[in-house]
Amino acid sequence: MIPRASWRAIKDRLGRRQAFIATTVDRAAIRTVIRNAHRHYAVARACDVLPISTMQWSSVMMHHDGAHIALVDVEQANAVSFLFARMAWLEHPIFSYIEFMIRAAETFYDDGDVTLAAAIAERANDRLWAYCCHHETEARILRPVAIDELLPTILKSRLILAFITGHEIGHLAQASEDPGTQPLFDWVAARHDAINTDRKDPKLPFERFLEPEVTQKFDTDGVPTGFSIQTTKFARQFLHMRRQQIQETQADALGVILATQTAIDAGISVADLFGFFPKILEHTDMLMMLRRTVARLPRGEKSSAIATERSSLFARLCLYLELVRGLRDGAVDAPAEVIAYWSGLAEQDLVTMEQLANDGTLDVLAMRAALMCRGGIEVGLHGKLSDPLRDDYHDLGPFGGNLSMAYAHRQLPDWLFRIETSFEWEPDDAAADAVVYGFAGAIRDITEISASETRSRWSVGRRDIMLEGSDAVFVELLRSARRQTFGRQLDTWWRGFETILRHRHEAARPA
Repeated sequence: MIPRASWRAIKDRLGRRQAFIATTVDRAAIRTVIRNAHRHYAVARACDVLPISTMQWSSVMMHHDGAHIALVDVEQANAVSFLFARMAWLEHPIFSYIEFMIRAAETFYDDGDVTLAAAIAERANDRLWAYCCHHETEARILRPVAIDELLPTILKSRLILAFITGHEIGHLAQASEDPGTQPLFDWVAARHDAINTDRKDPKLPFERFLEPEVTQKFDTDGVPTGFSIQTTKFARQFLHMRRQQIQETQADALGVILATQTAIDAGISVADLFGFFPKILEHTDMLMMLRRTVARLPRGEKSSAIATERSSLFARLCLYLELVRGLRDGAVDAPAEVIAYWSGLAEQDLVTMEQLANDGTLDVLAMRAALMCRGGIEVGLHGKLSDPLRDDYHDLGPFGGNLSMAYAHRQLPDWLFRIETSFEWEPDDAAADAVVYGFAGAIRDITEISASETRSRWSVGRRDIMLEGSDAVFVELLRSARRQTFGRQLDTWWRGFETILRHRHEAARPA
């Protein structure tokens, strides 16, 4: 048990606002993962892994009092769970959009920008009202869902939390240089080295998983003025980036293995679990991209240079397939029951996914979040997408540099970044795109609001927003669109709240 004084010092150093209180069920799920990790790998004790619930909704590892501690943010698991549920239920993009908007509002609030947090929450409410007006349902929220019988089992078992906990234990083992996980981590590193370079052309091998950072530039009117491809920075940081990527895939491997034991206990089939992890990795990638992006957006102006880096999602997906192949063949250091479980996966299921990785399809899917992010930023600042890259640049191949990557989002239609155009969305074979549409629409709206918000972040405090100065009530405002969605009923009190706030602020200005 960690001493109370140490726990208080850790929370003060972390500097985050509490979102909720970790439940006894969440704590029990985390303890189960810790026990499983200690049983086979002799890594992690209860005092090394602590549950938190914060508005940053991201787990982290920190060094305190001579020891490494993994802080598992239960709210990160909740954020991923909400998106996974929206996808599994084939829900309209507006409901995924609301989740991303709420997470952005919480992030601004946690960073001290109360004004912008309120504006984001108000936009989410406005979009929800517009959705109801479009369908002429008055105050009733039309929320058709396709019941997925597996979803309750996944949520009840805390499978997503188990994976996140296992992933953080992986980082804990790396920092502690724990020998128990070294055989597993060495195997993952060896597989990464074996597949990270495309050697189809022996004379011109190229890196599959790492690319330079792209910076979008805009003038004072929000007009795109070009891209900066950070190739020098990329060359300087290449080895460090590769090392970080390997560490992420190593932590993923431990997370998958420990979450597998949770899936076995919950009675989830190996085929269902195999398809589960790629979706969770993509949703996690979107949330982390959202978190990084909101901190880089211009506030009160459009002139900006906004960096977006290529995520490690493609590498994580490819190494996941390598791990599953290794578990299925018994080549990975893992508990016997985990190896036996994965040996039941149909060979054709795995081969089909491996083919997607080899033919480039998986790479394209892994780029979706980055393309939606850059496109959402451009539409948010400029109002539309600019002209795509000329065809003759594509003919240059490798000599054309990374311009094709920087311009790729301009091949997409403008409407994709406007959530209001998806109110008539219908599920089809690409139903998972509903979450992607929600993400694209949220990035566009968040960017537009941030650039147009001229009030100082300190001009309005919580006491100005809620007369009684209640944090709890203001946080309820930030999450009000979700509460109305759950109840399938609009609440007229929340609509127009930001308008009232803005009028109060303007009335208080000296003449």
